[in-house]
Amino acid sequence: MINVCIIGLGIWGKKVLNSIKKIKKIKSIQIVKNRRDKSKVNLNNLNWVFVTTPTTNHYSIVKKYLKKKVNVFCEKPLTNNIIKDKELFRLASKNKCKLYVSDVENFKNIKIKLKNKNVVFRSKFSNDKKNIIERLAYHDFTYLYKFIKKGKISNMKINKIKSGELKISLIIAKKYFQMCYNLNSKKRVHSFNGINLIKRKDYLKIMIEKVIKNKVNFNLNKKLSLFANSAINLRK
Repeated sequence: MINVCIIGLGIWGKKVLNSIKKIKKIKSIQIVKNRRDKSKVNLNNLNWVFVTTPTTNHYSIVKKYLKKKVNVFCEKPLTNNIIKDKELFRLASKNKCKLYVSDVENFKNIKIKLKNKNVVFRSKFSNDKKNIIERLAYHDFTYLYKFIKKGKISNMKINKIKSGELKISLIIAKKYFQMCYNLNSKKRVHSFNGINLIKRKDYLKIMIEKVIKNKVNFNLNKKLSLFANSAINLRK
C-alpha cells in the first residue's frame, strides 16, 4: 500500500485529490491546503508528495521533499526556470527518488500526423484569463516532442488578441505550427490538425496510478518536461 500527501488544494488540486481517492493501492492521504495551513506532514512511510500549488511555489516545495528523499509528483510546469528544473531532476537522481511532472495528455495515446502546416486549437471558458501558455500550450508542446525530438524551435511569435485569447506561431524542423487558444468560449474544444483530443476517461487517475506503481518512463517524462518548459519560456 502507498501513503501520499497532497500540497495545494485549489481548483486543480481538488481534481487531483478526487483521482487519488479512486486508486485502491493508496492507503492514506495527508492534505496541506495552502501556505497558511500549518498541518505537519508525517514523513513516516510517506511514499509520494503531490504538489498542486501555484507554479511560483513549486521549486521550494519540490526541493524540500526531494531533500527528504520522498518521491514527488508535480503539476506542470515544474518551475518557471529551466535551470531550476534541471537542478531538481539532478537532486532527485542524487537522492535516488522519483520526480514526475504531470503530462496527462500523453496517456491518451492519440495518433497524430504532422503536416508541413499544423494547427492546434483549444477553447473553453475560464474566469482566469492569465498564464495561457503555461496552462494550455505546455501540454501541446509535450505532444510535439514525440515527433520532433531534436528539432529546435525558431521564429516563435505570440499574438495576444484580447484578454483570454492568443495565438502562437513557430517553426520546428521546417514544419510550421499555429497554436490558438480561447478562454472566452462556452464550447470546449481541443484539437490537433482536426483530431479531437478530448476524451471522457479519467486520464488523470490513469496517469497517477501508473506513476505511483512505477509503470511509466521517468526519463522520458524528464525530457518532455524540459522540452515543453523550454518552449514556453522562449517568449520571456
